[in-house]
Amino acid sequence: MKRKLVAMLCVASMTAAMLSGCGDSSGGEKSSQAKEESPESTEQSAEEKPSEESSAEESSEVVSGEKGAADLEYVELKWDALSYQPDNIKDVDLIQAALDEYFKEKLNCRVILNPMEAGDFKETVPTRLMSGEEMDIFTICGDIPYSNYANMGAFFPIDTVWDEYGSGVKSLFGEGVWDSLKVKDHIYGVPVLKDNCYIIGYVYNKTLADELELDMEQGWANFSEMEEYLVEAVKLRNEKFPEYAEYPLMIDAGDICPSWVALERFGAGELAVCNIPGKEAVSEFGTDTVFNFYGTDAFREMCLAKQRMVETGVLAYDGSIFETNLLAEPSTLLNAAWGYAWIDEHLYGDSYATKLVVFDDVWTDGGNYTGAMTGIGANCKNPERAMMAIELFNTDPYLATLLRFGVEGEHWEKDADGKMQLANRNADVANAGWLQWYGPFYGNLTIVDTPESYSGPDGIMLQKMAEYNNEAILAAHMGFVLDTTPIENELSACNNVVSEYYTDLAGGRHESAEAVNQTIDEMNAKLKENGVEKIVAEVQARIDAWAEGK
Repeated sequence: MKRKLVAMLCVASMTAAMLSGCGDSSGGEKSSQAKEESPESTEQSAEEKPSEESSAEESSEVVSGEKGAADLEYVELKWDALSYQPDNIKDVDLIQAALDEYFKEKLNCRVILNPMEAGDFKETVPTRLMSGEEMDIFTICGDIPYSNYANMGAFFPIDTVWDEYGSGVKSLFGEGVWDSLKVKDHIYGVPVLKDNCYIIGYVYNKTLADELELDMEQGWANFSEMEEYLVEAVKLRNEKFPEYAEYPLMIDAGDICPSWVALERFGAGELAVCNIPGKEAVSEFGTDTVFNFYGTDAFREMCLAKQRMVETGVLAYDGSIFETNLLAEPSTLLNAAWGYAWIDEHLYGDSYATKLVVFDDVWTDGGNYTGAMTGIGANCKNPERAMMAIELFNTDPYLATLLRFGVEGEHWEKDADGKMQLANRNADVANAGWLQWYGPFYGNLTIVDTPESYSGPDGIMLQKMAEYNNEAILAAHMGFVLDTTPIENELSACNNVVSEYYTDLAGGRHESAEAVNQTIDEMNAKLKENGVEKIVAEVQARIDAWAEGK
């Protein structure tokens, strides 16, 4: 059960860790334009998906055009990839051998994989790019801000070769996404197709909900709308189960954005944000107006709501004081969830059944695309062949699976029903030989073959992930990346102020509404003293300039 719980929690926790660990260059609101049509590569159901062998053959034909592998000149390419789980890359030699065999057969080339832990990547790759060193394939993430480096000429424009060598990659995303990634009229990187949107919702205790005759699927748009219902629910629970009264009804995600409110952020936290079209958190501002969220009535009302929910027992004042795991307690009615596309019926253990609810109007911003990409160096000697390689690991299920779960027979096996099971070198997941789930820097995730404990029956989690991506409303400023250099001092000072007050405000840890109001007033006075208005003005100016240049 512990292994299943860890597997099911992977998507939500890994997504958040990736964005923060690699440097979240997020920005963007939902666009009011029509939603993108589903890319062909993600429309197929599990039953309709081609086999790995047929898919690999088709991929070979696409990337090679009219030529077969034997007609291509042999080349060697290097791939500097940020490793997601550096402790689980012990069998690089086995992975490399499998890659050598496959790329030789398909593209008559060798792709030398260099999986790097985050510290080494941050220390070396940006410097090598800026020095003009010849580089082939590499990860683009927060340590290499996409727009900044593209503007500086560090990347090769992939859209100059993808019609001939990367048509499968081109079809992964709709025109709206690609348009948002244009810098000087070109596209310089391939986003990883994964959960490219904020999938916000909650996991609820169906067993307890049924016992209390609660309808937990009423179509609420966010947690704020649920406050009144949850206050009544905690009273009902405590009346029927007095022994539960000491426990909170709900486990909060903590941070307000994106779990409680949708805001377009630009690398300055909530100090400088824009509204998301259709999900306007602050009604007095338009979607192109930058504002300090902490200075709005909307932030104040959210903090007051949190205080009330702690006071009434919906939320815990401090969840860490409980000796038991609140997720496993049958007294817990719901848990805020981020990134869950599918869950097991008993996500938190055997004590109760669980169900997932995702709020309507899933949205996305630029950080969900620019935070994990693959690029080609501006001085790459063989950019066409590099594009072929990127095409192959974004369209070929064999490669996508190899890069996450390793070699069949060495790291995993198929059982009698043809389902993948981790085995041999990966039998002990705590000491795996090669295990890179969910591998956000290794290309298309939606085509990976996985054990059911990771993605559900027939890979339903990956299918739902693709559906949410296609439904997500695009942010208005996707592709914009903020250069914080002119406001570094102000950001540092204001972030120190926020860190002094935010945890208690966002956690509802004040004894009264008066105390909340007083604290917010005090925080905003300090923010003003430390230059928050300069931050807002700078971000606004940068966005305006970016929009004019589009």
